[in-house]
Amino acid sequence: METVGTRIRQRIAELHIGVPEKEIAASVGMTPDVLSRSLNGKRTFTSIELAHLAERLSTSMYRLATGEADPFEARIAARHEYDFYAGRYVEGKDESISQTLDNIELAYRQVYQGRNDALTPVAGPDEIREQLGAGFVGDFVSRVEEILDIDVVRVEGVTSAYALRAGGRYCIVVPRSGNWFRQNSDIAHELGHIYLGHFNDRDEAASDVKEGPAFDFAAQLLLPEATMRAVDWAKTTWLEVVNFLWDHGVSTKYLANRLRKLSLTARAEVWQLLELSTFDVFSRPLEGTSFSPFAVAARTQRAAERRFPEALIAAHMEAASTGKVAKETLAWMLDVSPEEIEVHPPQSASVNLDDLAAELGLVAKG
Repeated sequence: METVGTRIRQRIAELHIGVPEKEIAASVGMTPDVLSRSLNGKRTFTSIELAHLAERLSTSMYRLATGEADPFEARIAARHEYDFYAGRYVEGKDESISQTLDNIELAYRQVYQGRNDALTPVAGPDEIREQLGAGFVGDFVSRVEEILDIDVVRVEGVTSAYALRAGGRYCIVVPRSGNWFRQNSDIAHELGHIYLGHFNDRDEAASDVKEGPAFDFAAQLLLPEATMRAVDWAKTTWLEVVNFLWDHGVSTKYLANRLRKLSLTARAEVWQLLELSTFDVFSRPLEGTSFSPFAVAARTQRAAERRFPEALIAAHMEAASTGKVAKETLAWMLDVSPEEIEVHPPQSASVNLDDLAAELGLVAKG
């Protein structure tokens, strides 16, 4: 039978901590002898010791105690940051990123009590595109929330997108920026993590096993192969390519990568356009476009706005007004000071102890 001590040693090995047990003991307020005896089953860990060890080993107390995943623990499909120089995803180590994700998880956990251990749905990009409907990229966030029932949070404090599950809700977190085309590909990529079943994997670290399929899912969702092959890229004009980029909500680089991936031949003028930044392509005057400069500005401004789902905000407003949850989380989501949120939770009516004692039969009335 696997013991708590065995699970702790396994977790230490998984993390490749590379420090003596005595240092781990000191970091959690235990003596080396006490930790050793506890690990060897000669002594039972206290709840406080398990809590400190769980924090030190970046896992849950529930997992250490039972060997199973905590059904209420927030889950992330793939913790990653993209290293543009190395050309690969790496595990994020920025403490501010972890803090932002923790804050989001807390916001969900405070008002939603759903479990996070149910198997996630599995679907292909073609099925999801059909559900989202034609022209979904123009209002991608709203379509994802209303049709797929997946929340989208847009905040500063993260440099890459994440898909997480907290309080039983799926949530995609994207960086706040003016690059709406980047946000579209980020959301599509995280939808890939969700619908490819990556939440069913206990390993949250990013890997080629997860990232490759998620990239392919996003590409097929935004730029379906059939659509790409239906265009004669050897004859298409500059204007047609610009309109194509707008209609599909992708960047010049994203389209260029898709053309290469599918080995499609394009005229030199197309490649010249795709070497430009997406911002320049949409900001420079061009007659005959299917969109206006104001439409571009609207997408850009929307992508730069801090955003939390209205349902989450409403749930926190109600919880704060009734005193169930402190208003600080709501203030953080709204990016305002707590003092600006004037909530006055109902106060419990004072109780006359003599009357209460009489009602309970502890003293005789009158």
